[in-house]
Amino acid sequence: MGEQHNNDLAVQIARFGEQLRSVAASLEDIKTSVQPVAALDRAIAEMAIHNQNARKDIELLWARVTEGKKERNALVQQIGDVDDRVAAMKNTAKGAMWVLGIVLGIVQTFLVASIVWVFTHINEGDILNRLQQQRLEVLEQAVTKVTR
Repeated sequence: MGEQHNNDLAVQIARFGEQLRSVAASLEDIKTSVQPVAALDRAIAEMAIHNQNARKDIELLWARVTEGKKERNALVQQIGDVDDRVAAMKNTAKGAMWVLGIVLGIVQTFLVASIVWVFTHINEGDILNRLQQQRLEVLEQAVTKVTR
């Protein structure tokens, strides 16, 4: 019975060894069939990391775009303010030109009127001078006639 038991045990160990070899072979087959899946899993993990980095970069770019829009809007506002000031200065200059034109027109009219008045009075004075000279000549002639 001891030998039978040892034989049975040896047969069982041999069967168990065969099963282990079969399991080891199956494990090798599983390993080889899982390797592409593992490579795919690694590739997916790398893509996920790349995706996160790309998402962060895109968020950063959008933040810069938003900041750029704000700066551009501020510059547009400043340009609008400068344009308004330029338009106000232009209107002020136009008004000043009109006032200057009117004032210079009045001054020119006054100067022309003064010159005309002066020449008119000079001519009148010249005429009066001639009349007085004629009167003096007439008086001298009268005195000369009386004294002769």
